[in-house]
Formats: sequence, structure tokens, C-alpha cells
Amino acid sequence: MPICKKCGLDVCSPCVPVLEIEHVRTVVVASYAQLVRRSHYNRLSMVTRDLLEEYGLSRRAYADWLADILFDEYIRTIHNDGRPYLITDTLIDDVFNNDGSFRWLSDFLEFADQPIRQAPQKRILERLRVIDLGIRIVNPARAKLIAK
Repeated sequence: MPICKKCGLDVCSPCVPVLEIEHVRTVVVASYAQLVRRSHYNRLSMVTRDLLEEYGLSRRAYADWLADILFDEYIRTIHNDGRPYLITDTLIDDVFNNDGSFRWLSDFLEFADQPIRQAPQKRILERLRVIDLGIRIVNPARAKLIAK
């Protein structure tokens, strides 16, 4: 693999330089390769469960909490190649298929205690990316543990 001249990491294609804007934090969203790993899925469910307990959030309250975090004007989200990751007004509803009960989240949290047997399906990867992004914004240290 080539080595990026900007950041020094092994990459498939060199990253684009990111312009730093004063008072705006840049957060890189999880890559496809990270999201399809079973270990990432299990760790993500563990951290999500811990956050729900820590903040005392229900499934529906979690969606509101996530929206508050994602729509922070001092956060800029990008892909690892420097392209912007667009957060639309309907992002959370779209990735959860307009399910206002967020029932899928309960099933997801069950994998905090039991390992997943197969890689996550492509149809839920964007959902996982949004959940992971919320954790990357709120607690970068925990996010690093998920991605390792």
C-alpha cells in the first residue's frame, strides 16, 4: 500500500489535505472496511448500550440525543479521503427506515453480550456509521477502542 504524504499512514489512495477551521472540530466517519468487521459491530453495540445507560436514554430519546450531536455547528464530518460526509435533516429517519420506535436498536444492543455470527449486512451499514459517528463526536477515546 502507498503511504500518504500528508498523514504518513498506509492508505489505498493518499488523503486530501483537510483545511482546519478555527473552533470547528473535524471528525472522520467510519470506513466501509471498519463497519463490516464483526468485532466493530460487537464493540459498537457495547459502547452504545453503555451510553444509553450512562445518559439514561430510551430508544426514542437516543435518536433525539443523536440528532443534537450530529447537528452541532462546530463539528465537521468527512470521509477518510477528505470528502465531506453530508448530514441531512432526515439522516436519522432515513437510516432507521422511518421507524419512529427505533425498535432495531433493541435488537442491536443484544449483541453487546453475544458475538455476532456473520458480518453486518450492507443495508444497515449507514445506520452503523451514524451510530459510530455519534460516539466519535461525544467520546473519541471510546471510538478508538471500537475501531481497533
